[in-house]
Amino acid sequence: MCLPCATPVRGKAYGVECLASVLGADLAAAAEQPVRAPDARARSVARLGFLFATLATVLPWSRFGPGAEAFGAWSRASRWSLVAALAAVLGLGLSLVQRSPRLRSRGWDLAVAALGAAVTVTALLFVAFPPAFSRPWLGPWIAAAAGALACGATVVAARTAAPAAVRI
Repeated sequence: MCLPCATPVRGKAYGVECLASVLGADLAAAAEQPVRAPDARARSVARLGFLFATLATVLPWSRFGPGAEAFGAWSRASRWSLVAALAAVLGLGLSLVQRSPRLRSRGWDLAVAALGAAVTVTALLFVAFPPAFSRPWLGPWIAAAAGALACGATVVAARTAAPAAVRI
């Protein structure tokens, strides 16, 4: 038996052919229990954060003036609210697409975390620099909190993600 085929079990090395007979019930019990990766829960929290950030774009973003109506983040009067809205929608889409096992990598996690950070920063920039003669309202605060949640959860997912399995 070659070295890559040797699997140590209980102090002895077995080949792929004999492994099922040696493990027997242990292998069958392990195969029946679905194993959920520890980063899956964190990615679900990130999706929830992006969902709340996207829903925050529906709210008014200012008390009066531009952005005071429904879908206030989508008004062209403030570039910060529009960037936050686009980052929230892109983050939600990317985090939903990331449910595919092929896209679960640290590079994709970095992209999702960057979108969460973009939502947070641009929503806070809207609060700091609202449109002329206007005051920020509820939308940017919810978007900033939800973006921070999405960014933090994605960073946790990237740190707890299991390394890709090597198949021979």
